[in-house]
Amino acid sequence: MSKLHIVPNGITLDEWTGAAEALNADLAAHLTLLRASGRVVLGYAGSHGLPNALDVLLDAAKLLAATPEGKRIAIVMVGGGHEKARLAERVRSEGLSSLVSLFDPIPKAQIPALLGLFDIAYIGWQRSSIYRFGIAPNKLMDYMMAGCAVLHSVKAGNDPVAEAGAGLTVAPEDATAVAQGALQLAALSAQARAEMGQRGRAFVLAQHTYPVLAARFIEAVT
Repeated sequence: MSKLHIVPNGITLDEWTGAAEALNADLAAHLTLLRASGRVVLGYAGSHGLPNALDVLLDAAKLLAATPEGKRIAIVMVGGGHEKARLAERVRSEGLSSLVSLFDPIPKAQIPALLGLFDIAYIGWQRSSIYRFGIAPNKLMDYMMAGCAVLHSVKAGNDPVAEAGAGLTVAPEDATAVAQGALQLAALSAQARAEMGQRGRAFVLAQHTYPVLAARFIEAVT
């Protein structure tokens, strides 16, 4: 019998049933305008802290800004955290405002509406040996449950995005890889990205709802 059993994070189905709470009007208007102008929205929703490796995303934005294809991508970062002010200053001082916009945190109930306006959802990690034991971040479960195509910058013992076929995984702490991954996903049709998203949602429903996880926990301790 294995000494280690991992029961990962999951989603509460109640948060994903019924009508989503309306998104903050300013944020909704910004995202709607970006999409109407033909931009591909690459979004990040969550804490702006060191573990989230958001400097890598901004480094990738600088690379994207240097190409016509990259300028078609709009990066929208929503959330708070101890790195938020410094990241915002980087955007301002490095001339990235045409490509990157930052917004304050929103209530959890608005997350489904927010993710519904992302074309690509981004999550990045630092390169760390601890991740060899596996990952299951809440935001990734939300991304996949919302049906987003995911750009995942990670090296870990597992990878829900790759397992589900829900997007594209690239190396962590590698701005070139993130930029190239963003371009690759942006070049796909909206239908192809939607199909990735639906595979991610099906994966979460099958393996990451709390009734499923509770059964796994009971099996592990009995």
